[in-house]
Amino acid sequence: MAVGLITGLLFGAIVVYIIFQILMKKKLGKASDSAAALTKVARRATAEASSLRLKVQEFEKGQREGSDLILLFPDLVKMIFTGRDSDEVVSFVNRACQSLLKANESAVFLADRTGARLGLSASTGLDDVLGKRMNLGLGDGFVGLAAETGRLLFRGEIEKESVLVRRNMIMSDIPGFKPEYAAPMQVEGVLYGVITVSAFEDSGTMRRETLRALAAVGAAALVNVRLLERFSRSSNLDPETGFSAKAALEPALENELERVERFGSSLAVIELELKAAESDSSSSREIMSVAAKHLISSLRNIDIGIRTGRGTIILLLPGTDTDGMKSVTGKLGGELPLLSTDDGSHVGSAGIRSIVVEGGSRLDARDLLDRLRSKESMEFEGYYEA
Repeated sequence: MAVGLITGLLFGAIVVYIIFQILMKKKLGKASDSAAALTKVARRATAEASSLRLKVQEFEKGQREGSDLILLFPDLVKMIFTGRDSDEVVSFVNRACQSLLKANESAVFLADRTGARLGLSASTGLDDVLGKRMNLGLGDGFVGLAAETGRLLFRGEIEKESVLVRRNMIMSDIPGFKPEYAAPMQVEGVLYGVITVSAFEDSGTMRRETLRALAAVGAAALVNVRLLERFSRSSNLDPETGFSAKAALEPALENELERVERFGSSLAVIELELKAAESDSSSSREIMSVAAKHLISSLRNIDIGIRTGRGTIILLLPGTDTDGMKSVTGKLGGELPLLSTDDGSHVGSAGIRSIVVEGGSRLDARDLLDRLRSKESMEFEGYYEA
């Protein structure tokens, strides 16, 4: 009886031990699975921490670049604003593209005074792609689209534009010219040009904002240049007519002829001879004053009038072609002779000779004036409209 009892107890203990071992193994298996899961979570967290650390480092690098730009930009701004004319300003802007943006390819297109056309003014690293007389219209290609919309464009975002816009851009783009960014130089709706950049040396995080700031500085500098040009003209005006004096003729003509070559737009040059003013010195002042007031009210703000003699005025009309010149000549020939002075007399007969320079041509100012004065003058006595 006692032996059976002891045997039963031993057998029960063995069964309990076996069950205990089985339970322990199950718990160890669950613990191992939990440990493996925790290990995966830890590794994932470590990877995320590493990614965040890299992003922080990149952000800190961007901050350091921003600090460098804050120190460097004022000197470049001063340099750009020292430009004596538009070409010098554009040259400094183009140089700043390499200094600030580390762009190995850059080009700056200058807008004509009408804002309708853009002409290449300065470039770096693009001599094989862009010709010296490259010009394009508003809305043409990637550059023209930036000029037309007034937005800083990134080529990687062109897919967001409409199908028609993309199609027009592709059809009118400059072959082989694929800048990454195009930023318009614009102030209060007036377009002064477009900056394009590409082939960067690094992956700077502040590129877009730096380019936008550079375009704003360039536009402001070009505004100053135009104001200085107007001040220079106004400080040397003829007191009887309010037009520029004879000394301004050749510089103004050279400037407009350069635009003709660069932007491909035409230029009409008209010489007006008021016979009564030339022959009668006593009435010359009043005749020229009356004629000048009429011309100023009729001319566009981009047209230039220069008094070259007692009874002679030369008009420079940018963008005016042969048909436009004929229209202007007919209008002035009909109106000028019939203008009345204070004593009730008329201005009298006017002689008009004119010449048109086609877009893309390159002429010297003196050669053009010689050609103009070799032409026969047309005499107008005036007529009333029917």
